[in-house]
Amino acid sequence: MNNIKWYYPVSLAELPLLLEKKGVVPHGGGTHLTSRDIGGIEGFICLKNLDLDYVKKDKNMIEIGAMCSYAGLVSKLKELSPDNLLIKSLQNAANTPCRNRITLGGSIGFIPTWSDLAGALLALDASLILAGKVSGEVKLSDYIAKKELQDQTLVCAVLVEDIKSVSAHYREVKTANDMPLFTVTVLLETDKNKIKSARVFVVGTTEHISELKELEAYLQGKDVPALDDADMQERVNVKIVGKRITDPEYMSYKAKIETARTVRKALRSFSAAEEAV
Repeated sequence: MNNIKWYYPVSLAELPLLLEKKGVVPHGGGTHLTSRDIGGIEGFICLKNLDLDYVKKDKNMIEIGAMCSYAGLVSKLKELSPDNLLIKSLQNAANTPCRNRITLGGSIGFIPTWSDLAGALLALDASLILAGKVSGEVKLSDYIAKKELQDQTLVCAVLVEDIKSVSAHYREVKTANDMPLFTVTVLLETDKNKIKSARVFVVGTTEHISELKELEAYLQGKDVPALDDADMQERVNVKIVGKRITDPEYMSYKAKIETARTVRKALRSFSAAEEAV
């Protein structure tokens, strides 16, 4: 094994030159090291001195530093945005020790197939602040789709709008602490008894991340009492795959059922609010 060198930048201006170095990678929470071959790594860029562990809200925008852990984000959002979709998607992710270590920036950089984060951020139409070869603000959807935005580039922060919505997140797991086989994330904007808009994502498909546009179109403009589970399931056309899945056909069928249930779960909070009025 090579002698690994450590770099300790104290400003974002130092990152471009460091990220250009061959075999040098950013190091935040370090949880990714347990599942990757480090033979080709020649150095680490320690991110702890860059002041990227924060959550702040300005009017209806929330900015999250890339070094913020899952647990830290959940704790802070419960004060700033108590019904936020990110709380629902991350509060049960992995296990307690991992939630205390996994950072947002690292999760976005790797976007594993078992991610509890990706669907929620995409549903929220998140943007990223990048530094390195590419600097500035980009949409998360573009970052995922375009490899050139990821090359020699560091995710510094995440931006999401604190919109008025109802939402739910589902994890298909074998045990509570297991990595999910797939996740379903639903975010709905409602007006009285009608769904104004819908965003639905399934992570863990043959496409890695699938936006269910056919289901979104069905839900948009729909009166809540007129929703039909069979109609929703018919519009969930994904294939769930992975090394841990022994029956892809069954798991894909289950994704249909759980997606419809997750829509219903999101709407229960809407119905409760209506009854309280």
